[in-house]
Order: sequence, then structure tokens, then C-alpha cells
Amino acid sequence: MKLSALISLVILAIATTGLVITNPGPEDYASYIREQAETYLADEICTDLPPALGESLMGQCADMVASLGPQLDTLIRDRTERLNLAVVSLYRTSLGIPGFPMLPSYQVETLGVLRRFITYRVAEQR
Repeated sequence: MKLSALISLVILAIATTGLVITNPGPEDYASYIREQAETYLADEICTDLPPALGESLMGQCADMVASLGPQLDTLIRDRTERLNLAVVSLYRTSLGIPGFPMLPSYQVETLGVLRRFITYRVAEQR
């Protein structure tokens, strides 16, 4: 085997090992998607409530969203599928609040690699 081929194999093995080690797991993903969901709910849903509902909540919507942390964790874990490819993970999550058909629900697809997440698709479900 030529020296250049051996060096290439060593570099490939090191890079692959690095990707495997830094492949984020389900707990990391749950934290990431919960933060994204909380931000979305507070910034988009709370500011776009029907007037009657918005008045009845009197600015408490963001506090209600923040208090949903444990329920969001459970909802995310129950509605997430992970495809672990060793060097990367693909996550698919259905986000929506059961029993609240007036609120939108979404399908979120995310790539996990190098301890980071890249959400590449968000589609509203009807």
C-alpha cells in the first residue's frame, strides 16, 4: 500500500471517529427543539392570537409558554423519530398541541451533526 493511501485512510478514520463522537443524541435534540418551539410560540403564536383570546390572557401567553417546558419535552420525545446513521442523525418531529385544533401543527426535519442541529424542513400540517 502506498504511503499516500495509508495517510488518506488514517485521516478518513480520524474524521469518521470525530463525526461519530460528536453525533448529538436524543436528549440534545429534545433541548434544541424545545427551545425552538418555545421561541416560536412566544414570538409568533402569542403575538397573533385572536383579539378576544389575546385580551383574556392579558399578556400571560409568554409566561404560559415558558411554563410548558416539561410538557413540551414529553410531547417532543413522544413525537420524534430518529434515524441514527452513526456519523449524523436525522430527526423528524410532529409538533402540535393535542386537543387544540385551532393551533397549527408542524412537521420538523432536522439534521444532527458535530453537536449541532440544522433544521432543513418545517411544514405546516393540516
